[in-house]
Amino acid sequence: MYYNYYKNISKNYEDFFAKGVCSISPSLSSLQEVIMLHLKELAFYLLELKELGAHNEKIKESILEALSGIVIDVEYNQKEYQAISFLLRENLAQAKIVYSELCKKDNLEPKIFKTHFKLSKKNTLLEAIKKGEKYILKKNKLLSLEQRNLFDIMFFLLKGLCIKMIELKNLGKDYKEAYFAILSILKTMTIESLSIEEGKKSVEKFINIYYEMVNQVYSSQVEMYGEESPVEVSLSTRPGKAILVAGSDFKELEMVLKATEGKNIDVYTHGLEMLMAHAFPKFREFKHLIGHFGSGVEACLIDFANFPGPVLMTRHSLHKTQNIYQAIIFTTDVIPPIGAVKIINNDFEPLVQAALGAKGFSKATQKGTIKAGWEEKEISKKIHEVLDQVEEDKIKQICFIGLLNESHEQSEYFEKIFGLIPKDSFIFSLSYKYSGENIYHVDSFYDYSLIYKIFTEIKKRKPLEKIEVAVFITKCDKYTIANILTLKQMGVKKIYMCKCSPWLVSPALISAIRSFFGVEEFVDPLEVLKKALDGGSFSRIEEN
Repeated sequence: MYYNYYKNISKNYEDFFAKGVCSISPSLSSLQEVIMLHLKELAFYLLELKELGAHNEKIKESILEALSGIVIDVEYNQKEYQAISFLLRENLAQAKIVYSELCKKDNLEPKIFKTHFKLSKKNTLLEAIKKGEKYILKKNKLLSLEQRNLFDIMFFLLKGLCIKMIELKNLGKDYKEAYFAILSILKTMTIESLSIEEGKKSVEKFINIYYEMVNQVYSSQVEMYGEESPVEVSLSTRPGKAILVAGSDFKELEMVLKATEGKNIDVYTHGLEMLMAHAFPKFREFKHLIGHFGSGVEACLIDFANFPGPVLMTRHSLHKTQNIYQAIIFTTDVIPPIGAVKIINNDFEPLVQAALGAKGFSKATQKGTIKAGWEEKEISKKIHEVLDQVEEDKIKQICFIGLLNESHEQSEYFEKIFGLIPKDSFIFSLSYKYSGENIYHVDSFYDYSLIYKIFTEIKKRKPLEKIEVAVFITKCDKYTIANILTLKQMGVKKIYMCKCSPWLVSPALISAIRSFFGVEEFVDPLEVLKKALDGGSFSRIEEN
């Protein structure tokens, strides 16, 4: 079995910057500020209308659509930007009229949202960019460093919640609380009212809703695709036409599989999130779902270019395509990124035809397998065995090391950790295969659903605040910040992060997370272990 197939990914972030895939342009940043200001003003009036018992489902859709473009950092052209801007301004005008009428009817004094600038009727890209630049300068002057850090955290969380809402919608479910949480965050992010205390409360409220949404997405996936179970997923390829499906949207993978049935087209998945689809029995019924391809999101430039067929990036995949010249890229995003072809109304026929017209794999490659999914009963049994020893005071601390993504440098780091661990501590190794009396290794890829299940199981026996628990995050993705804050809110005291690619999580945001929530980065193994196990006491580690 090819274990931890991500381990050879380059972590040279300077290379990412050189290729232009790590950050957005200043002009796009300015444009996003203008769209966000429209959204904040709209959120203000929609929340006021909610208090008066009014709601508009169409406006909800337009807000999610506008946020979708910001989530994937889409490079708008003139037509696309004006369409988004016009829709938001039209919705805002309608919301103001309804709000004014309801206030008049109920003899209430209407509240007014202070706007920061006005755009002309032409509302060109250039005008919006200039307005956005001025607003960014104003914001940086008015907000303290602490406020800006909080603003960045809330902005990142907003993106994560938007992605989860759309995933849930594609699974045929809805979660209204999440929509109003989005509106609440947008309202809180206004310059005049952004207090630290209010911002932190908004983040805490968001985390509770995000946690519920993660559980709802997972339970909906189980409902649609069956109970998850461990499975060996092939990393090999076979001769023939092929399609690569990347991202996290299982529903779109299912639609591609149905569209390609009986057409002699093999389907492969890409990335950790899509790898998990293989663990659901419904997907295993599709015999042309052959296996998994490539090294993951960080290596998508190489993976997509080397795949001899079209690539579908499911919605909000967050891949950068402007530097991929050899690949045929399709996407279901509302506004396709540069270099990608948009799938309209879930019609995957263009994708199918592109696969039939591509060269496909000319020969087979043998690369072994990788395990995905988990055995819940077995893990639950081990958790309770460890908790029994905690209650008997035989185990004083528990460490969790994962997710499944590591570099060679990280492997060496955790080998040192394993070698230093005292006998009265226990490690759940969720990424590193290591044998030991006080180490339990989950020999499989998984997602955060497993992490939450483990901690929920522990909380049934004892509050996490009353157990010395440390978590080492070895993988960064678009949900990393939300998941870290969720673990903190669940009661995990000590969290340590690996170095994240600036493409996925900006260094400024990591700095903000450390500042507000006490998350630390991997440093010297001995020093980290001292902190993680007993707050700096040297004795038990040195004796070991």
